[in-house]
Amino acid sequence: MFKSVWRQTIAPSIAHRVAPRVLELIRSDIENMSQAARATAEQVPSAEPLGELQIYRGYNSSDVAIFDEFTNHNRKSQPGFIVDFMGVRTRVSSLYDQVQHLSGAVQGAPVPGDYHAETTEWLGLVKTVRSASGRYTAMEWGAGWGPWIIAGGVAARNKGISDIKLYGVEADPVHFETMVQHYRDNGFEPEPTLVYLAAVGPEPGRAQWPKHPDPRNDWGTRPIREGDVADDDYNAGRINDFMNVEILAGADLLSKEPLWDMLHVDIQGWEGEVCAAAQEVINERVRWVIIGTHSRIVEAQLLTLFHSMGWTLEHEKPCRFSYSLDRSDFASMITADGVQVWRNTRLVSR
Repeated sequence: MFKSVWRQTIAPSIAHRVAPRVLELIRSDIENMSQAARATAEQVPSAEPLGELQIYRGYNSSDVAIFDEFTNHNRKSQPGFIVDFMGVRTRVSSLYDQVQHLSGAVQGAPVPGDYHAETTEWLGLVKTVRSASGRYTAMEWGAGWGPWIIAGGVAARNKGISDIKLYGVEADPVHFETMVQHYRDNGFEPEPTLVYLAAVGPEPGRAQWPKHPDPRNDWGTRPIREGDVADDDYNAGRINDFMNVEILAGADLLSKEPLWDMLHVDIQGWEGEVCAAAQEVINERVRWVIIGTHSRIVEAQLLTLFHSMGWTLEHEKPCRFSYSLDRSDFASMITADGVQVWRNTRLVSR
């Protein structure tokens, strides 16, 4: 559904992660559906409006009321920044070309989404803050510029929480610097013990990281492990220059704090194996997990894993993909990320 609009609107280099989340894309898709519905109605007068079988939002209309309690009514426009509904400031110079026109924009609640994510993912984020009390601790794997840890930190601060610890892990050096700047732009100090220039994997090690000539317009990279056909296929044709990066084990990272309010995972197809390898510490210490998904195979792995641990799936929306017989890795076929929001029922009551 998004494929033709996506190709016209967004550079292919950022398709896997950023493009499907851009609000312009969502609006274009809705407009296309509306046009199709009108055309159908003209041909078939009895055609019914699009319903739940045609549109899957991943949330109910009543769910979005939660955004009201997190809206910062004192937020103001600032040149060079996008200011979201909570007051988070994001430098447009850190972002991809398609959102540069949003400089100075002050955005409302993210329904059906904003410039980088859909409503479902945002619902998970605010719920991690709503259940926090006295302290807020969060970590983001595959952090990019750190949108989710900083959003959680700002929301917690707005709620009156002063004890806030935000950990970000990002392997791309340019993206890592934008994350460090994003911390400071929103009043947080990126201490060396909180930010890591590394990838996250099931175990520690080293891997090759694709060096993109324009990182600001590429947000869908993952490391290539030696001899891993799926990693090669995922990055095939995108880049031919590489750097060596460290891989940190997810379980080791989560051992740094006794309790986490949020773990956000967006690691381009590794999320199933990484969460499985860290499942013991996730189950013991993490209250909420928000996961960007990159294949139906991975989604099934995650559903099986978290369901077996007794967690509750609060929200989910499956990824969208364009099947190709020529590819071996299903993550390489993705045209729009999915999302799963999980609540640890042992640590967070409804």
